Amino acid sequence: MKGPEGIARHAVRGTLYSTTASVLTVTLGFVRAVLLARLLMPDVFGVVALATFFVMLATRLRSLGFDRALIHKQATHGPVYETYTALKLGVVVLTTLLFLALTPLIAHFYPQRPLLMPVMVALALVFLLSAFNQIQETALQAQLRFRDIALLNVASSVAMTVVAPLMAWWGWGVWSLVGEQASGILMRTLLVWGPLRVAPFRPRLHRDVARWFWEYGKANWVGANVGYLLDRFDDFWVGTDLGNRALGYYNRAYEFARYPRKLLANSLLTVMAPVFARLQEDRARLSAAYFRLMSVLVRVGVLVGGLIILLTPEFIAWFLGTKWEPMRLAFQLMVFYVMLDPLLLTMGHLLLAVGDPQALARARVVQMIFFIPAVVLFARLAGIEGVALAADAMLLVGWVFLDRAVRKHVDFSLLRMWGVPLVAMGLGMAAALGYMWTFPGLSWGHALVKGGIFLAVVAGVMMLLEGQEFHEMWALFRQTLRGGEE
Repeated sequence: MKGPEGIARHAVRGTLYSTTASVLTVTLGFVRAVLLARLLMPDVFGVVALATFFVMLATRLRSLGFDRALIHKQATHGPVYETYTALKLGVVVLTTLLFLALTPLIAHFYPQRPLLMPVMVALALVFLLSAFNQIQETALQAQLRFRDIALLNVASSVAMTVVAPLMAWWGWGVWSLVGEQASGILMRTLLVWGPLRVAPFRPRLHRDVARWFWEYGKANWVGANVGYLLDRFDDFWVGTDLGNRALGYYNRAYEFARYPRKLLANSLLTVMAPVFARLQEDRARLSAAYFRLMSVLVRVGVLVGGLIILLTPEFIAWFLGTKWEPMRLAFQLMVFYVMLDPLLLTMGHLLLAVGDPQALARARVVQMIFFIPAVVLFARLAGIEGVALAADAMLLVGWVFLDRAVRKHVDFSLLRMWGVPLVAMGLGMAAALGYMWTFPGLSWGHALVKGGIFLAVVAGVMMLLEGQEFHEMWALFRQTLRGGEE
C-alpha cells in the first residue's frame, strides 16, 4: 500500500486525469443536450424522464451498497471480490425480471402516455447491462486506475454525442434519448470487458463475506434509496401532477443545473472517495483532504451560480430556442442547488468511505420527510418554480444534518470554507446587476460584459484574500506532475 505522500501524489495525478476527462465529457454532454433540446420537443423529455424515474428506482432498490462496500474493503481478488460479483449478478437479474413484470401495472396509471411502457422496458434492459459493467468499473476505482476510468468516460460520452443527435435528426423522437443511454453503456461494455478489464470474473458466494456485505450495505441501502427519492421525486411528481410538458421544462432545468456536479464533483470524487477510505485512520490528513476538496467545490459553485443567475436569458434565447423560455425562472431558482448539491455529495462520500453510512441514511430520511410534502405543496402553489424552491430548501436541511455528522470524522472551519467566496459573490453580483440596470439589453456584448464583470470581481476578491492558498495548491500540482517530493 502506498504511504501518505504516495497516496496524496497519486490522488493529485488522478484528479488531473479525472478533471481533464470531465471537461471533455461535460463539454460533449453540453453540446449533446443543446442539440437534443433544439431537435426535440419538451414533451419528449418528459416521457423519458418519467420512465427513467421508475427504472432507476428499481436500479437503486437492488444496489444494497455493494459497490461502496467493495471500495471500503479495498479488495479486487479473492473471496471478497468473488462474493461481490455473485451478489451483484444475482440481485441485478432478479430485480430486473421483477421490474419487467411490473411495467404493465405502472403504465396502467398513465393511460394517456402510451410510450411510457415500451420506454421503461428498453431502459430496464439497458441498465441491466450497465450493472454488469459495474463489476469491472468498481474494481477500477478500488485500484485507483484513474487514467482508465477517464478513458472510459470520454469514450462513452463520444458515443452518446454521435448517436443521440443523429437519431433525433432522423426523427426517432423518444428513442433517440433511449439510444443516448444505450450507446454510452455499450461502449463501456466493450472497454471494461476488453482492454480495460482488471479483475477476474469468478462469481462465488462465501457466506461470511456475504454477511459482511449485508451488514455494511443495509444502512447504505436506506441512504442510497432515500437519496434517489430526494434527487428524483420532484421529476415523478411534476410528471404525474403537471404533465409531460412541465416535466420536460423542469427536467432540462434540473439537468443543466447539475453540470457543476458533472464537471467537477463527480470527477474529483472518483479520485477522492478511495483516498478518503485509505486515510480514514489518519484524522489530520483526512481533514486536510476533505477541506481542500470542499473549498474547491464552494468556489466553483459561487462562480457557476452567479453566472446562471446573470446569463440564463441569453442561454435560453441563443442556445435552446424560445420554446424553452418557460423554464427560465425555475433554472435561475436552482442556483442554491448548483452550489450545495456537490457539497452534500462529497459529505456523503466521506461518511461512506469512513464506514459511517448510518449517519448519511439518517440525514436523508430527514430530508425526505421534508421534501416530499414540500414538492406536493409547492407544485400546486407555484408550478415548476415552486418545486425548484422545494429542492433548494431540501438541500439546506440536509446540509445542517450532514455537517454535524462529518465533524465526528474531520475538523474544518466553515468560515474559512465559505467566508471569502460569499463576500466575493455578493460584490460580483452587485457590480454585474449595477451594469444591467444602467445598460439594459439582450445581446452578445451585454452578456460578455456582465459575465466578465462578475468573474473579474469574484476572482479579484478571492486572489486578494486567498492568494497564498491558491499559490500553495498550484505548487502542489506542479510538484506532483514532476514527481517530486511533497
